[in-house]
Amino acid sequence: VWIRNLPGGDDVDGVSTFEAAIETVIEIDYQMSQAGRGLRYSSDPTLLIKEPATGEGAIVKGGGSALVVSADGDAKMLEINGTAAAAVVEYVKALREQALESMHGNRSNADKLSAAQSGRALELLHQPLVWLADRLRHSYGEVGLLDIVRMIVRASRKMPLVLKDGRKVPQLSELPITLRWPQWFDPTESDKQAQAGTLSALRGAGLLSRETSVTALAPVYDIEDVRAELANIQADEAQADAREAAQVTAQTKITETSPG
Repeated sequence: VWIRNLPGGDDVDGVSTFEAAIETVIEIDYQMSQAGRGLRYSSDPTLLIKEPATGEGAIVKGGGSALVVSADGDAKMLEINGTAAAAVVEYVKALREQALESMHGNRSNADKLSAAQSGRALELLHQPLVWLADRLRHSYGEVGLLDIVRMIVRASRKMPLVLKDGRKVPQLSELPITLRWPQWFDPTESDKQAQAGTLSALRGAGLLSRETSVTALAPVYDIEDVRAELANIQADEAQADAREAAQVTAQTKITETSPG
């Protein structure tokens, strides 16, 4: 099974995911290397000594490592003030955002999040990255993974399949196969509570069936078979009704046998 990375015309391998950001990343590497040179230069300043205009002044060593010059002389250290390095850092940050935006990367900054975010809020925050992953899901899932699964199904009907631990795989059905992807971000407890409240209100108003409600909750609570879950719910309700009926019967007998 030959899988193309992304749609790309006649390209046999598809388009590179990071092609749009390669040149920007090279520019970032260059700018950071120049910023490093500037910081090293600032750490090793050059000594400049200005001799007297008449040339008669003497430069001597004072106490410690100080230089003593005449009244007309001067001595100073030549060093940069660091503003150029700070400008490079800001420029690199802008390049980074541009590179991420060009390839649908995640530009969000965790340091700027003041509180815990819901699953839906995180999905909106990472929307460009979600779009890219959706396209990759199609290329590698619908086009690639499904073909491999169908090949395994056909192989199981012609020869016995054995797992690594020695267990035999039963013959697989040739029913239509679809991929079920999980949610991008797990919902928080508040998300689950809000969804449950909405579904309960719609069920109470008669605007939603039980099957539709369970189907909506299936991805959240990892329900694989909705119909089997509905059958379990009906069985639990039948058992609850039977227990309630037994309690009512027992209470009635107690009332009939009690004196007065």
